[in-house]
Amino acid sequence: MATVLIENLTKVYPPSLNHPTQVQALGGLNMSVTGNVFVAIVGPSGSGKTTLLNIVAGVERPTSGSVRALHEGVPAQIGYVFQEPRLLPWRTVVDNMLYVQDRKSDQLRREAEFYLKMVGLSEVSHLYPSQLSGGMQQRVGIARAFLVNPDVLLLDEPFSHLDSLTGRALRDYLQRIWLQTRKTALFVTHDVTEAVELADRIVMLRPGGVAYDDIPIDLPRPRRPDDPAVRDMQAEVISRFDAMGAAVRFGAQSR
Repeated sequence: MATVLIENLTKVYPPSLNHPTQVQALGGLNMSVTGNVFVAIVGPSGSGKTTLLNIVAGVERPTSGSVRALHEGVPAQIGYVFQEPRLLPWRTVVDNMLYVQDRKSDQLRREAEFYLKMVGLSEVSHLYPSQLSGGMQQRVGIARAFLVNPDVLLLDEPFSHLDSLTGRALRDYLQRIWLQTRKTALFVTHDVTEAVELADRIVMLRPGGVAYDDIPIDLPRPRRPDDPAVRDMQAEVISRFDAMGAAVRFGAQSR
């Protein structure tokens, strides 16, 4: 069972050519995620969502505070699904999946084929990225992240560049895999529909990377966006999002 502990996490970017003053991406964030849960992190631009994932992944270092991702007391294995699939164009689909692995074996290749099948791509393992649609490439990215058998799965707006129909199909694939694997997941999105459809819990960040709200989502799975219960929860989350916007305008700190 994995645990992510975030304590007093701050990230401040120094002045640059594009930003003549320093920028606070995260401002003393505290949160913890434990167990087989899917947590969505939502917030407007400038609320530090991607920065948070990058620090959890070790891609960036915090200005202060700490992040610990642990599995049974040791550093957790991290899987990352990016906004872009980041596939190497000169490698086939299956070779892109195997590229990130230290081990290369027939067993690993079978595991890669298994995850490709779970995302509906069992027939394209021999193709190259240029022969796939954007949605298919992103499905490869999802399968690749699961192939590393992560203790913690990070997903940074993986459907944001896709059309609505493709995004909906990919959410179905992601739900299907997650229900079988139950990985501890942190999912960044600006889309409330995605958050409610996928998450057990929604953490809402305000600009400056400060926690504003923490909303449990207690709905049966699998979920469909046209389910009345899902729609009701979406309306509730949107109302809280609107309340946060008002709080930001009038200077309130949290609920």
